[in-house]
Amino acid sequence: MLWTCPLFYLTLFCAGVSLDIVLKPDTETLTVLVGEPATFRCSITGGDWKNYQVSWYKKNEDNSLTLVYRLSNSSNANISSNFKGNIDAIKGQCILDIQRATIKDTGTYYCASDIHGATALQAGLLRTLELNQGGQVQ
Repeated sequence: MLWTCPLFYLTLFCAGVSLDIVLKPDTETLTVLVGEPATFRCSITGGDWKNYQVSWYKKNEDNSLTLVYRLSNSSNANISSNFKGNIDAIKGQCILDIQRATIKDTGTYYCASDIHGATALQAGLLRTLELNQGGQVQ
């Protein structure tokens, strides 16, 4: 009986946390010209900003995910110099900036948040457009 009570409270605590984070992209599709900056934002509700970790992933052609940026309240992991991340705790947003979009940057990006062990994942699509010599969009 002594072990049942702590296990019961631990189960309730974990169950409550697992439903605590909700991510919502500010736009589902972002279209930019090659060489222009692109910004993704995900709104985060729930959880405690004292212990957070936000990761940004890009979906590959084989449906696997590649980490492009990770940040937390204690460190940032910049995988590529073309990507910058930020957290706006006041607005409850995680932000991914692509400094100069290239054709290779086209794809689906996911923001993932892990706060106190609860994880949520949300997607946004980036389309980059290239101008031909006549100024027409390809």
